[in-house]
Amino acid sequence: MTALESLFKSYKEGTSLSCVTAYDASIAKYLETQGIKIILVGDSLGQVIKGNKSTHNVSLQEVTYHAKCVTSGVKRATVMVDLPKNTYNTKLHAFKNSKKLIDNNLADLIKIEVDSDNLDIVEHLVKKNIPVCGHLGLLPQTIKNKSGFRKYGKTKREANLIYNNAMALDDIGAKIILLECVENTLAKRIKNVCNSPVIGIGSGLGLDGQVAVIYDLLGISFNKITSLTKKNEKVINKVIQTFLKKSKQ
Repeated sequence: MTALESLFKSYKEGTSLSCVTAYDASIAKYLETQGIKIILVGDSLGQVIKGNKSTHNVSLQEVTYHAKCVTSGVKRATVMVDLPKNTYNTKLHAFKNSKKLIDNNLADLIKIEVDSDNLDIVEHLVKKNIPVCGHLGLLPQTIKNKSGFRKYGKTKREANLIYNNAMALDDIGAKIILLECVENTLAKRIKNVCNSPVIGIGSGLGLDGQVAVIYDLLGISFNKITSLTKKNEKVINKVIQTFLKKSKQ
């Protein structure tokens, strides 16, 4: 049984599709031992690893390197890999890059940011037997300034667009639909009508699973710190301060 088959078997048995990012073998192995079902090698590495302001300058080569690190650390978890910006602009380009990751055992699932203009690319990949996770809502690869970091689907027009794209992904056969910063009631509405599992980040509870960036969870991220990550940050700070005290002895 493949990792992806095992994932959906456990999902059908009622297991939540928990998903956390990792960029190295040690974190990936730890997350797997803690029961995380999906390890995401995200283009968020542009921000949390490289220190950039966005994901826009992440290359396929960089994602491939980190996917190699992650897959060397896991045995059972499903590894999902982002296709970075400008690496899936055409059907040929998308298939070539996806297939290379799949064939080299660096990914079980390919994640793509989706809008109405590239649904045909997702459909092409699915027909070519590439397992796809379609990402809707806040699309970091297209955001040009801070105003893009907001809740999506609050207006009727925007809600209809996200809903229709989700329905299209479901019909196409996307393995998973990921909703980022989608208005909570809209996210639940999509989840309730889709055959594909719907997971979310910043889209409320009650979905088939949640997504998190590991550095956000640890409270050592450039991103907005929540009450949960503040608590975790205090734990990490205590460990570091204890180490510093020992170093002075």
